[in-house]
Parts: sequence; structure tokens; C-alpha cells
Amino acid sequence: MWQDFEPDVLYIIGDARVAFSEDVLNLLRKIDRQDKHLRAIEKGRVAPHGQNGLVPSEVQGYVLKTKVLGQGGAVRVHGRYLGDGTLYFDLITRH
Repeated sequence: MWQDFEPDVLYIIGDARVAFSEDVLNLLRKIDRQDKHLRAIEKGRVAPHGQNGLVPSEVQGYVLKTKVLGQGGAVRVHGRYLGDGTLYFDLITRH
């Protein structure tokens, strides 16, 4: 599914307006073949423990990050809100 996305293009996923940087999309195409991070974005905000979804980001300047349990869960994709309300995912970290 990540191959269907283009960098810096606005998409509606779940209830959110989102966009992705080219670097984030390139990495997700390689490491998220089961679209777990996409499903986490679709699900939206969840409690910080025990669920896949979006949780608060601890990185300064970022609001939310994906949380994926199980295989692939060591990667977090961080998003920040742009002026138009789009949640822009442009940072990947490992924990």
C-alpha cells in the first residue's frame, strides 16, 4: 500500500489529513510491508500502552507518533501539524 502514496501529497486517512516526506515513504516501503504503521494512522489516537495507533511524541516539535506492537514495533513515525492542520510525517526513530 505504501507504494500508492506520493511524497508531500495530502491524503485523508481515517479522520486525519496527512502527508509524508519522501524519506519517510521510502523507508516505510522497505520496512512496513504489512502496512502496520498505515493502520496505526487510520486508527488514530489511542492510550499509550497496549494498542496500535497514534500516541504523543516525545520528540520536540512533533505532536504524534505511530505505535505498532509486535514485529515492526521498534520503529516510530513522528508527525507534526502544519499550518493548514495537516499531520505531516517526516521523522522516523527507533526505540
